[in-house]
Amino acid sequence: MYFREQSYVDDIGPGVGAAHVALSSAKLEHYLNRFAAAFFEGGAQPVTVMNLPEGMDEAEFQRFRTDMKASVGGGVINAFRMIFMRSPDIKIEQLTPPLNSMEMPQLYERVVTSVGMAYGVPRTMLEASAANYATADSDRQSFWRETVIPRLSTYEYTLNTQVFAPLGWELKFEPEALDVMQNDEANRSSSLLQLVQAGVPLRSAMTILGYDLVDDLVPPPTPAPTSNAEIQPVADDTTVAEDVDGTVTDEAIATKRKAEFGLLAKKIERRIKAGKSVHCTFESDVITADEVKSIMARLHDGMTVHDVYDVVKAAAEEMTPDERRLYNRIVKEMEKRGATWARQIVQGKDVDPSLKDVIAPALQAELSRYAQQRFTELGAEFVPIDEAVASGRINDWLGDYVPITTDRIDQTTAERIKQVIDTYRQTPGMTIQDVADMLRPVADPYRASMIAITEMTRASMQAVDNYQAYLTENGITTTMYWSTQNDELVGDCPICKPLHNLPKDEWPADQIDGPPAHPNCRCSTYITIRRRE
Repeated sequence: MYFREQSYVDDIGPGVGAAHVALSSAKLEHYLNRFAAAFFEGGAQPVTVMNLPEGMDEAEFQRFRTDMKASVGGGVINAFRMIFMRSPDIKIEQLTPPLNSMEMPQLYERVVTSVGMAYGVPRTMLEASAANYATADSDRQSFWRETVIPRLSTYEYTLNTQVFAPLGWELKFEPEALDVMQNDEANRSSSLLQLVQAGVPLRSAMTILGYDLVDDLVPPPTPAPTSNAEIQPVADDTTVAEDVDGTVTDEAIATKRKAEFGLLAKKIERRIKAGKSVHCTFESDVITADEVKSIMARLHDGMTVHDVYDVVKAAAEEMTPDERRLYNRIVKEMEKRGATWARQIVQGKDVDPSLKDVIAPALQAELSRYAQQRFTELGAEFVPIDEAVASGRINDWLGDYVPITTDRIDQTTAERIKQVIDTYRQTPGMTIQDVADMLRPVADPYRASMIAITEMTRASMQAVDNYQAYLTENGITTTMYWSTQNDELVGDCPICKPLHNLPKDEWPADQIDGPPAHPNCRCSTYITIRRRE
């Protein structure tokens, strides 16, 4: 496992660990213990220097030295480690200072305080005699609130991504269940009740008492919409309707999902307005964890509220039967490729980013079928077209379009995979799950649905365009118009909304090819005709 300590100077490499910070103080403690042990091992006496007269000859000097050592004998007096030197006078000096003058207790106090500060541990957690009960209790709560709990999210993320997620498990810390936290929460709850009963609004009372995630627990009053991009969520107590026999209807589930996606969008909006990261958790009984991860993988800090709503709304889209067929043909293989790419990156192998062999056959078959269906519908409404002629026009278009589209999809995929590879090589400790999460935008169901919706819209547009050309060749004057009526949410789109019911000669230059105007666009076109006189 790899726990990365955050660094104040490096976004990629590890920071300085608490053990490294405390090491110098720990060394001081080590040397204090060594000094005291050596002192007592040496008889608890200091080193002594004896100075003898300079005129003493060498033989007399050695005789005096030998006699002195012999006279003191063994035992504790042998701790007087004597050093003999020549000097003008006979003099005895003590080199080692007295133990009581070396401030040993003060140095020990400094060691304990320094190591405790490095790890964020109050003195009362180390020594029972360091303070009275009230101070110890306060310090104990401070230790949990300021040292342990802020780090739990980091430990939780590391353990889940590196160990538990691949096993299908999830670890979640619950420090609020500790006795030391329960006592404090009981006191805060009483204070909160008193403030609310005194007339203070709940949100304001929670802010005063220092509650976290106030916006998530007590959402602020919903302001009037400031842009057409907002999804209006329903109340939190939305329930899923059931049939008479107790089964849940598809319409009810769809309604519930839209409501839940709306709540998710509002939560992200509140985080943006509060200056927080757009990434967050969201639990729902109708939105899967993978769907939430797919949305989060497409969000980045700095996005506007409008951009966020575009992403969330796209995820909330329900596919038509035609879109679902194309989606079903590519989604499983795309997810399988994503898992393969993650393994290859972690193993250092070459990665083939191509999805062409998966998407090209599906586009060829499903777009051809859907375009042919649109030709039949247009022929029934206006002038019938021979099936062979319609099929020829469709095949001519697909022959050019499918290779270009799949090349563009593969290029986007390759660019994303390269970014993931570079990040993996520069970030120690990344797991295969981390890599898979980064690859999610190019291989998950969200992208498969985006391809299905966008390409079906394009097939519809090409069918109308080719049908118009067929009518023109047969002497029928036509006018093509842009329509947004196929999508109940498209009225909020700043790109498509101004184009509704505009004739083709008034379309802007960047939309002259018609729908889709953007990914997940469901706009369509229609024509009016009259015979030439």
